[in-house]
Amino acid sequence: MFKEKVLSTCQKFNLIPPGSKLLVALSGGPDSVALLNVLLELRGELQLSSLAAVHVNHQLRGAESERDERFVKELCGQLGVPLFTERVTVNPKGKGVEAAARQERYRVFDRVLRLWKGDYVALGHTASDLAETVLLNLAKGTGIRGLRGFLPKRDRYVRPLFEVTRREVEEYLELKGLPYIVDSSNLSTDFERNLIRIEVVPRLRRLNPRFEESVLRLTSTLRGIEFFLNSQVEALLERFTAGGHFCAPLEELLKLPEVLQGELLIGAVKRLTGKGLSFRKVEKCLELIKKGSFARYSLGNGLTFVVDAGRACILPEQEGLKPFEFRVTDLPAEIETPSGVLRFSLNRGYPLIPLKKFKGQGIIVRNRKPGDRVDLGRHTRPLKKLLNEAKVPVLERDGLPVVEFGGRVLYVPFVSLPRRELPQPFVGVEFEERKSSDSPAGD
Repeated sequence: MFKEKVLSTCQKFNLIPPGSKLLVALSGGPDSVALLNVLLELRGELQLSSLAAVHVNHQLRGAESERDERFVKELCGQLGVPLFTERVTVNPKGKGVEAAARQERYRVFDRVLRLWKGDYVALGHTASDLAETVLLNLAKGTGIRGLRGFLPKRDRYVRPLFEVTRREVEEYLELKGLPYIVDSSNLSTDFERNLIRIEVVPRLRRLNPRFEESVLRLTSTLRGIEFFLNSQVEALLERFTAGGHFCAPLEELLKLPEVLQGELLIGAVKRLTGKGLSFRKVEKCLELIKKGSFARYSLGNGLTFVVDAGRACILPEQEGLKPFEFRVTDLPAEIETPSGVLRFSLNRGYPLIPLKKFKGQGIIVRNRKPGDRVDLGRHTRPLKKLLNEAKVPVLERDGLPVVEFGGRVLYVPFVSLPRRELPQPFVGVEFEERKSSDSPAGD
């Protein structure tokens, strides 16, 4: 029954295509020993071209670690299975012993698989491990990915024991008379996973003796939901992501279910950096989307979340624009600014000043300053209010050029200015907005 169940799992999830070279992760514990033996039994049905094992000695348990390595060497010798062994030094700095050991272990798996020119690494995780993972994630706080737990197949890693329980593993080992070793650290509830396995799961089995099967059904449903959400997210990312940033209209975002909004933000960060986004940061971003007013929030990993001008954007963190100032003394003149090009010429564009005044002093082009007021003829108004009325995005304001003459601000692009009539010859200005070739869809 055990063999048939493992074969069914391999076929259902297409874990191991025919002709594969399969590397088995072998710790020497019950799960990995059962995995190695059942794969040997299924070698023909799975049409494996080669089968080997890999053991990582973390050197964390002294004599026990040495015993484990000796055991797997003897076992593989008896079974006629090629074995790769490697010793590693675990540095738990900043991540804990378990996480650091896992990182080293997978580093070895990847390297050996590459050198051996193998196709997949088979891991001994069972349905019982899945249940423990789900419970642990639930206890710490998680979303859909945490609740569905690990996958039967991820890249080049496969889990043929995905649908069998630890009890079924033990029964198989007893039936076959296979030896295995017990890691003494697995008996200590000082480790989170051990606490779940030793104290929590047995109580849940009292409520439901087939608890692991219930978890398998739940995670199967969640994988389907995740697949659907991912398809929706990918379609939205194609629309709203370009040139290293993500921008989406608030109006469209607010029409989406909140869970999809959150998944979209997570997907955007993943696409831009390859990294995840914490639940706390997702919640903060969703809160800012609901408010809709200007906001800026650091996401870490070099990204900033910004709500501005009716859009929600994830942008690379950048240093503030450096102050700029130019003096125009000759005509025609062309001045490059962060937001576009100003062209000054004779008797053309928006009239600024008579030519005779220009010859004496010239014109200054600079970025805005606190307290700037725009000369509207008979009165002045704060530049900030005029920019607000023009709905110029806050993030774009520091790059706008301000045209000043004699201490008076005469022209700012996009701002509503009074019609000014000047007799010729006069100095006029025209503005050409910079069009970014990588402006994101949805702008």
